[in-house]
Amino acid sequence: MKQDQQLAVRQLAQLGRALGVSWDRVLEASFVVHGHLCGGMPLGFRAGVAALKALGITREENMAHLVFVETGTGHAAGCFADGVQTATGCTFGKGLIERTHYGKWALSLVDKATHQAVRISVKPEVMKAALQSPFVGMRREGIAPTEVPLDTTRPLVEGLMGRTDDELFTVSELFTHPLAAAPPTCFDTVLCAACGELVAENKARLKDGMPVCLPCSGYTA
Repeated sequence: MKQDQQLAVRQLAQLGRALGVSWDRVLEASFVVHGHLCGGMPLGFRAGVAALKALGITREENMAHLVFVETGTGHAAGCFADGVQTATGCTFGKGLIERTHYGKWALSLVDKATHQAVRISVKPEVMKAALQSPFVGMRREGIAPTEVPLDTTRPLVEGLMGRTDDELFTVSELFTHPLAAAPPTCFDTVLCAACGELVAENKARLKDGMPVCLPCSGYTA
C-alpha cells in the first residue's frame, strides 16, 4: 500500500469510532489486511457490525459463531467478504466463515450453540449506486484498485461509513438456522511416511498401511 494510501487509511479508520469503542482499530486492520481502498470492503464491514448488533453479541474471539457470506468469485465487490470477516471476527483460519457463491452482497450470522441467526443484505439501490461509482468505472477499464486516485476512493468510503444501517441494509428478523454437527477439533499429528511432513491426524490417510498426507495419498479427499 502506497504511503499516501496508508495515511488515508489511518484517517478513514477514525470513522469507525462512530460504531463504538475500538471499532476504529478494527477498521484500520481491515483496510490493511484487505490491501486497498474500495467500497466493497467497508460495506461488508458495516454489514458485519450490523449483524453483531442484531444478534446482541460482540466480535467473535473464540469459536461460537459462524458466518455464511453470499458473495462468490469472479464478480465485482467480492471485497465485501473481507469486511464481513474482519468485523465479525469469524475468520477463515478459525473455520468460521463460508461463502455460498450466490453472487449477492449479504450474510447470515449464526450462533452455533442456539442456531439463532440474522441475515443482513445490502439494499439494491445502495449496491446499484456503488456499482455505478467512478471507482467501479475505473475498475471496468482494468485499472488496479491501488492505482485508483484517492480523490475517487476516499469519498466512496466516507459516504458508506457516514450512512445509517437503515439506509444501507435490510435486516431480517431473528430466525433458526440449522447447522450440521461439527467434528471435534483434532490436536494430534502424525508424520507422513512419504514426504516426512507433519499432518493433522484427522487429515491423514493410510497407504500400504502407513499414514500419509492427502497429497501423497493419491486420494482427492
